[in-house]
Amino acid sequence: MSSACKNIIAELNRGDKLEGDNYDIWYRKVQHVLEEQEVKETLFHLMEEPEQSTTAQHIRDQEAYNAWKRKNSIARITLLSCMQDDLMCEFEEYETAKGIWEALKEKFGATSATKVRRLNQKFNDYKKRPNQSMRQHLRVMSNMIRELKTAGQIMSDEQQVQAVLRSLPESWDHMKIQMNHNDNVKIFEDISRHLELEDERLEAARPFNEANYASSSSGMKRKRGNFGNKASEQANPKKQKKHAKRGKKGGKKDKTKMKCYNCDSLGHFACECTEAKKVLSLDTYRKYAYVSSCVMLAESILCGL
Repeated sequence: MSSACKNIIAELNRGDKLEGDNYDIWYRKVQHVLEEQEVKETLFHLMEEPEQSTTAQHIRDQEAYNAWKRKNSIARITLLSCMQDDLMCEFEEYETAKGIWEALKEKFGATSATKVRRLNQKFNDYKKRPNQSMRQHLRVMSNMIRELKTAGQIMSDEQQVQAVLRSLPESWDHMKIQMNHNDNVKIFEDISRHLELEDERLEAARPFNEANYASSSSGMKRKRGNFGNKASEQANPKKQKKHAKRGKKGGKKDKTKMKCYNCDSLGHFACECTEAKKVLSLDTYRKYAYVSSCVMLAESILCGL
């Protein structure tokens, strides 16, 4: 089996199975598959098993029938496997490939007003899927245009171009505006060429854009992290005290150089003095102030105030 035939079978089994509306393109594809398998003649030729006999002619007829039976089985299985599940269940009652082929033609091959309306609606409502490349999307639309033409519905070039633009997602609005104002875009091939080029440009720029996004996201995280540390420090007074203590100059004070203002001796503070506390006269006013970051107590006696 050729690689082209294998590709067609893969397409038919993956996403292009017969569903009714796509009959016109499906029956062309499946014929290529059957021809490659050398069983296409069973679509148009039917054989009956010969009666029992011992003549040479009967032997030849029996061999021909056995060959046809084998081909018919291959063709029948291929046709059914290339249909959607509901259609497969509907047509598997036919024992010959020829019977299936004729029943399909009768149901889907005839052109009717209902079929044309259905194809028109499908074409006008079709939207590009997120997992589709632009080339795949345009190929699907091209097939639908061909199906409409086969059904007798000829679309103008302007209708085809506008239908393609309507099928694009919002992220392509910039291209919709450009194409509507581009006088060189007149037919389906023109719009296809521009859209495929833009799709290639966006794909090439994607790694660069993702790298920029990752870099900016990392910067924002660092900023948020610094802000969070400051906020946690403000919310925790103990941490603030620790940082404040680290920031002070020097450490513990040397008491040997400190003078007690109660007994005038060195080596301790007035609050630690064991001598009797001095009694100040009422006309004397003492003022104490905390000065500098060392929290030293300075005393000044101002008289006559």
